[in-house]
Amino acid sequence: MLDGVGISWPGGSPENTGLILALIVGAYFVVLWLSAVVWTARDIHQRTPEPMAQLVFTLIVLIFNFPGLVIYRVLRPPLTLQEAEEHRLESSALLRELESAPPCPRCGHEIAPDYLACPRCALTLRSSCSSCERVLDPGWLLCPWCKTTVETGESPNADPPSNPPAASAPRNTLTEARSQQASSAQSGSQHVSSPRVPSFD
Repeated sequence: MLDGVGISWPGGSPENTGLILALIVGAYFVVLWLSAVVWTARDIHQRTPEPMAQLVFTLIVLIFNFPGLVIYRVLRPPLTLQEAEEHRLESSALLRELESAPPCPRCGHEIAPDYLACPRCALTLRSSCSSCERVLDPGWLLCPWCKTTVETGESPNADPPSNPPAASAPRNTLTEARSQQASSAQSGSQHVSSPRVPSFD
């Protein structure tokens, strides 16, 4: 009986009750301990292919329990095998992109994809959009990002003039000379036949 109230201990006595509580708490920590060991084994398997490293880190957590888990978190490789492979692929892709950029046609200097001119010989390689200032290739007529027409020195699409000046007809010098002679002769005859008016002083 518990304090004469009529309530009995779960184990029948205080010693048995304490033993049951100790077993429950111990089982709880054992489950956490084994879970930490299993998690460590899986995590180190994803971070290194070396069997010795996998065994050593798993034994550290198995022997030292939660302090060993802290030690493992400090000493483990920072990247998993998948993350390391993705990082390697990104680096190789960036390297290939840099290597694929053609050199300067004048001096052979390495040219980055976003260069507008060669930094060594000042050769103009590309132009920039007047609206969004992105790099444009020389053969582009339209900016693909903001749809701004690329301004060039010449306008290949200019329409021809609608009313071109008409070509003048060839001059006939012989006809012009005859007409001038006829007009001068007619004016001379009119001047002779006209009566002279006397003047009175």
